[in-house]
Amino acid sequence: EYDHDVDVDVDVLDLCSSWTSHIRNNNSSMKLKRVAGLGMNAKELRANEQLTEWTVLDLNADANVKLPYDNDSFDVILLQLSIDYLIHPLEVLKEASRVLKKGGSVHVLFSNRLFLSKAIGLWTGSDDVDKAYTVEG
Repeated sequence: EYDHDVDVDVDVLDLCSSWTSHIRNNNSSMKLKRVAGLGMNAKELRANEQLTEWTVLDLNADANVKLPYDNDSFDVILLQLSIDYLIHPLEVLKEASRVLKKGGSVHVLFSNRLFLSKAIGLWTGSDDVDKAYTVEG
């Protein structure tokens, strides 16, 4: 879960969002001004009560992915338990850096548990250390 104490309102982008976000919403010190969810399923995004807005976009549809947000839009970007399903993860992260505000942070959370039938070869053919280097890349 994203649980970071902040002193000011922040704008958060939850990439590959779904019916739930990994944001602890009971922390009174966290003041989230905007939580934008970007995912593939409108029904699931609509059910996510932590989102203030949502957009349906398949990040695997095009290697030249363009996030539908202005430059410098978000203080925090979350990509949690989904990087292993992105066909072009480095391109998505480069695009995330475009919409990240100066001084902002990107949080990529991954696990060694996954759906082998859905994960990409770059991920299934790597050990945990290689995965960390890919994300750090």
